[in-house]
Amino acid sequence: MISSDMAQAMVLRRSEGDPSSARYEKFAVQSCQLSRQGDYWIVCVNTAAYVLHGRAERCLVGANAHLVDVISGQIETVASCRPVEDYLQDKYDVRRAAGMHYMLTPAFDRTDKVAVIRIRQAFGCSMREAMKLASPEHHCWLTGPRRVLRWAQGELTLKNIVTDIILAPDAEDAVDIDDSIWHWDLLKARLALRIRAAGLS
Repeated sequence: MISSDMAQAMVLRRSEGDPSSARYEKFAVQSCQLSRQGDYWIVCVNTAAYVLHGRAERCLVGANAHLVDVISGQIETVASCRPVEDYLQDKYDVRRAAGMHYMLTPAFDRTDKVAVIRIRQAFGCSMREAMKLASPEHHCWLTGPRRVLRWAQGELTLKNIVTDIILAPDAEDAVDIDDSIWHWDLLKARLALRIRAAGLS
């Protein structure tokens, strides 16, 4: 098993590169902690000038943290635009899916007239389109990381639209969403693609 000291040394070597290089820069560890599941060391490093001497102008951006697998020692870099916990959660969810796709679907069918009316009101579509969205052949609404789908599910719950998140062998009819969809108007625009597809069929 890779120890904390070993993980830090590995990340420092990788970050600093070749000492004989003209671009070589000394780095220092800001923090090192074990992930909640105990499978990765989360190591944050930056230039020694910044970490040890507080020289803000020497702070490097781009990497949030480096993940060191405690068994294999393999290193993955998490970009600064992504929280480490989100990155890890997505990895765990992909592993749990075992090749399947996460998909958000309605938790009702077209016979639930109240639910269909809520779709029409929330999405601003016709009653015909709303009924199609609630029918089995069009129930594949959204696909993407489970974490993002759970956020979307919460937004739809606020509109009184009840949904499920399921695993499916394929999600070719569903609309992809990711972290770029972060508020209702963007989510509504993505769902409009699904409404349009349902209306055309």
